[in-house]
Amino acid sequence: MAIKTTDKQAILGRIREAGVIGAGGAGFPTYKKLETPVEFVIANGAECEPLLQKDRETLRQDREAFLRGLEIVQQLTGASRVTVALKEKNRDLWEIYRAEFQARGYEGLIYRDVYPAGDEYVLVYEVTGRQIPPGGIPLEVGCVTSNVETIANVARAVDGQPVVDKCLTICGAVSRPLTTSVPVGTSLADCLERAGGCTVDDPLVLTGGLMMGGVTSNLDDPVTKRMGGVIALPRQHYLARRKSQSRETYTRIGHGQCDQCSLCTELCPRYILGYPIEPHRVMRTLLMTGQARQRDSLWAQYCCECNVCSYIACPEQLDPKNLCVDAKQLLRENGLGRTAEELSVLFREPHPARHGREIPIATLLTRLGLRPFAQPEDFVPRHDWQPQRVTIPLGSHVGVPAVARVRRGERVRRGQLIATVAPEQLGCPVHASMDGQVTAVTPASIQITR
Repeated sequence: MAIKTTDKQAILGRIREAGVIGAGGAGFPTYKKLETPVEFVIANGAECEPLLQKDRETLRQDREAFLRGLEIVQQLTGASRVTVALKEKNRDLWEIYRAEFQARGYEGLIYRDVYPAGDEYVLVYEVTGRQIPPGGIPLEVGCVTSNVETIANVARAVDGQPVVDKCLTICGAVSRPLTTSVPVGTSLADCLERAGGCTVDDPLVLTGGLMMGGVTSNLDDPVTKRMGGVIALPRQHYLARRKSQSRETYTRIGHGQCDQCSLCTELCPRYILGYPIEPHRVMRTLLMTGQARQRDSLWAQYCCECNVCSYIACPEQLDPKNLCVDAKQLLRENGLGRTAEELSVLFREPHPARHGREIPIATLLTRLGLRPFAQPEDFVPRHDWQPQRVTIPLGSHVGVPAVARVRRGERVRRGQLIATVAPEQLGCPVHASMDGQVTAVTPASIQITR
């Protein structure tokens, strides 16, 4: 049953003021998602990226907060159906929660161990049978999807606890792979030290995930509220080399080697869901200029950047994903996009062989040379561990970056409000993740030192 309007606004205000954003993806402010009544709520615990276990550990370690948060989300949205999405590898979690789920009338979706099972477009279709419109969001089909860690943060926010910690998996070329909680703003270097240090010199670090995460060599980069993993790889590892390939290189190689086999399209998760995305046509734009190039770049518009085309499908090891990213940039620069008339023709029902074209996680681990890193990542409680310094980002959420409300030299306490966003703007405030002194303030971040 939906709660009263006055209570709803007060609770949404608490969620906003606590700085709750999507903990597993783009970082969309959660209060905004929960403003609209919907029919379906999906708690996303599918965790489609290989090696990561932070969603699994959230469900194991934060059981009470997750259940209470999911109840709050249902009440705020008035949803009549609640589904918890997991993967087959985590079926044991369903058994742990079964009694509570059944008592509350929650449903379960146990998806195969495939990639990208955690894509909200996939989950919405599997749960509701509805296709999110091209380029749209789940709200457009009466649905809210939220990461399980975000849902736990909702419960804490209602109790007045801001988001100051991040659960993440630290793995790869480290001595002791683990899943743990660290203060927001902890450096990648401190995260790797938490895992016993790297086993290779000068690693390349993937942030977020192996397939869709970012890549950096700067170990001073901070953990954000939406980061799910810190993965160290040797620089000569296949995936590290692919991730760090320059635009000039992948463009030049693609120009000379693409033979238009179309496997990148046939295995594209969004294509087989019915969306007008065809990477092999985007590859043709390397041979085009002017309007012809712009026209075929439209086949990149609905790319979700999952990297299946680049890392799995292409027999020549070309990079259709990055070329789709470049094509989308071209479309934005020229204000181009599909018309409603075009979409009415091109947007289709999902492919009948869709499930047969999903990529097993086991295949990803083998093809990408990740078997040596597929080790148990036990949960290690944080206890009193904390870094010497944190650098807290002010713009890791979708919307307007927060504006600092503290000055250099000021003492702050963990949980203290240090940056705000105007009430009429989309965004979330930011809080200190540890006690200490403000040692630097920029438009992008606030540094706190013990």
